[in-house]
Amino acid sequence: MGGVDRFDQNVSLYRVSIRGKKWYFPTIIDCLDTAEQNAWQLYRLDGGKMDHLGFRRRLVCNILETHGKKTTKTNNRLSKNFKVDSRFDNIGQLVIPQEKQTRCGQCHQKCTSRCKKCDIGLHVKCFELYHTRN
Repeated sequence: MGGVDRFDQNVSLYRVSIRGKKWYFPTIIDCLDTAEQNAWQLYRLDGGKMDHLGFRRRLVCNILETHGKKTTKTNNRLSKNFKVDSRFDNIGQLVIPQEKQTRCGQCHQKCTSRCKKCDIGLHVKCFELYHTRN
């Protein structure tokens, strides 16, 4: 069996079967498969005893350990909120227009105004509801 046939056979054994929406995704996947296949061939020439699947798994684990991000879940809604007590003190609160659309803090619809003190998006009709205790 020739080198190209062996290469195609080895790559087809563990081909990534994810279809991307972008036109360049298959090209990137083929480049990654080729690089992985070449690395495995060099590993075997150097006397490595690991099979292809084991090598591929070890390679992915090493890449993720080196370049992977550890995600920490944050709750943006709680950190964005202003102090709860100052929300209800009725001092310095004013509805001002803003250029960028944000979500309303009361009804969660898109709005183009915000509270100057709380710095949160609010409709004029939601302003009073947001700043009163229920």
